Amino acid sequence: MDLVKRSSVFLHLCGVVFFFAAVVGAQSAGRANIPYTDAKPILDGLRPELIPEALRFLTPTQREAAWPDWVSRRDADIRARLAAGDEDSVITFLLFGVTFTNQPRYSFASAANGRAADAVVADSVVQARIKDLVNGIASPGANERLQFARHVIERHGLDIDTAAGKQAAEQVLRDGLRRMLADYDAYFRDSAPGATLFRNRGLSSDTSIYAAFAIDAALKDAAAMGVMKSGNVRRVAVVGPGLDFTDKQEGYDFYPLQTIQPFAVIDSLRGHGLASPRDFQVVTYDVNPRVNDHIDAARQRAARGVSYTVQLPRDATQRWQRDLLSYWTRAGEKIGQSVPPVAPPPSAGRVDVRAIRVRPDVVQQITPRDLDIILQRPQPLADSERFDLIVATNILIYYDVFEQSLALANIARMLDSGGVLLTNNPLFELPAIPIHQIGETRAVYTEDGSDWIAWYQRE
Repeated sequence: MDLVKRSSVFLHLCGVVFFFAAVVGAQSAGRANIPYTDAKPILDGLRPELIPEALRFLTPTQREAAWPDWVSRRDADIRARLAAGDEDSVITFLLFGVTFTNQPRYSFASAANGRAADAVVADSVVQARIKDLVNGIASPGANERLQFARHVIERHGLDIDTAAGKQAAEQVLRDGLRRMLADYDAYFRDSAPGATLFRNRGLSSDTSIYAAFAIDAALKDAAAMGVMKSGNVRRVAVVGPGLDFTDKQEGYDFYPLQTIQPFAVIDSLRGHGLASPRDFQVVTYDVNPRVNDHIDAARQRAARGVSYTVQLPRDATQRWQRDLLSYWTRAGEKIGQSVPPVAPPPSAGRVDVRAIRVRPDVVQQITPRDLDIILQRPQPLADSERFDLIVATNILIYYDVFEQSLALANIARMLDSGGVLLTNNPLFELPAIPIHQIGETRAVYTEDGSDWIAWYQRE
C-alpha cells in the first residue's frame, strides 16, 4: 500500500474502518434463525434418542418456549468449533507442509503403525517437523500460513518468542496431533448406517479438487437425465466453500491460500450448458470469517480489474482414475485461461501443477455471506431470489441427524420449486420437509478412493 501523508492518515483509517464495518454488516444482514414452527415436525418425527438432551424431555409447550435460547446457544457452540478446526488445519500443515522445513512430508501409508497416535507423534520426521514449525511460527515473515499458525498457537496464551514458549508450543502441537488422530480413529470405528462421524470435531475449512470433481460428475449426470435444464440455473448457493490451507490429501502449501469450489461450480455449470446466460449469481455461505473475508477481498480486487489465480496441484505418484485426470486437465477452461503455475519446491516431491487465471467478471459473480446453515436461513428471501442449485460437500458430516434435518429444512426454504441440492452426505428424510433424494453419482478418485454425491430435489 502506498504511503500517505500524516495529515491524511486519520481520514484514511476512518475510511478503512467504515469499509470493513460495511462488509461485516453486509455479510451478516438478511438472515434469521429457524423458527420453532419448522423445527416442531422434526422434533415430532425423530426417535427420542436423536433429539438433543436439552430438548428431549420437555413438553411441546416447554420446547417452544426454550427454542429461541437453544438455537442461539447452539449457534454459538457451532461457531466456537472453528477454533478446533483451525488447530486441525495447523496440524495438517505440520504433517505435510513444505515451506517451513526440509523434512519429507509425513506418509501415513508408509508408516509401520498407520495412524496410531503415539507412534505418529514419536516418529523422527514428525518430531523434526514440530521443531521446524515452531521456529517458523516464531519468525513467520510474509508466509500467511505461518502467520495464521502463530495466531492459533498464541490463543493458548504462549509467548512464542521465548524458549519456554517454544517448548510449550511444541507440546500444543503434539497434543493437537493426538487429538486429531483420535478423531480419525473414531471416524473409522463408527460404521453405523447414517452415522454422523465428525459431529464432535472442529469445523475445518480445508478443501481440494476432489470435491470439485465430484460435483462436476453429478452435474453431468443431472444434465444428462434432464433433472437440470439447459441454461436454467440462475442462482447457486455454495455452503462451506472452504480454503485450501493444507489439504489433508495432498498437503501442499507452496502457493497462496485459495478457494476452489465456487469457481469450480461456475466452470462446471458452464461446461455442461446449465448456467443461465443472464443474471447468473453464486452466493457462498460460511460461518468462518476467514473464508468470507478471503472471498470478499477477491471481489474487491476483481472490481478493480484484478483476476484470481487458482493453483491445481496433482501428486504424480497417485494413480488418479481417468475421469479425475481428465477433469484436472480441463478444469477452469470456461472461466479463465491457463497460466504458468507456481513452481513446487523439490521438497514437495513429484507434483504437477496447473494454474487458472479466473476472469474478474467471474469473481464478481460470487458474493460471500455469513450463515450457519444448520440453524439459519437467508431472510427475507423473495421467490425470485430462491436458488436453483445448492452445493454442500464435506459440511453436514459434522452434525448429527437432528441438526442435519434442521439444515435440510433451511435448505428447502432456500430452494426454488424443482431446485436441487447436491451433497456427499446422505440425509434422513422426513415427510414434513419437502425435499427428497432423486439420484446419486459415484465419483471415483483412485483405486481405493471414491465418494457419492446424492441429489435431492425440492417439491
